[in-house]
Amino acid sequence: MDLIYARWIDAWSRIALAVLVASFAAYLLGLFEPLVPLERLPGLWRLPAGRFVVEAGAPAGWGWLARLGQSDYLNFAGIALLATGTLAAYLRLFVWLAGRGERLFAALVLAQALVLAAAASGFAAPH
Repeated sequence: MDLIYARWIDAWSRIALAVLVASFAAYLLGLFEPLVPLERLPGLWRLPAGRFVVEAGAPAGWGWLARLGQSDYLNFAGIALLATGTLAAYLRLFVWLAGRGERLFAALVLAQALVLAAAASGFAAPH
């Protein structure tokens, strides 16, 4: 069981790292237009986060998904992959445990996966 989890985390992390490197390269090479032009960044960096969001026109919450075509948000795809690695590994463990008839462990792993998914969704965040 440990090896299944470790293999999934390893593979998922490698894929996420490749996406992060590729997205950074795309940003550096200017392959996609950024939301915030590079020359505006130094002036925005000094602002508090809330004001930065307003001044930059940055999306809140899951709004970054709609911005994946812009070079300064493309790296969020790699970050999201890194963040979902544990969830993917848990779901793989669930399938393996369920296939072996390990109902209790499968239920515990599924419960952990559901808690992670709920936390990532932000459904309980104040609006």
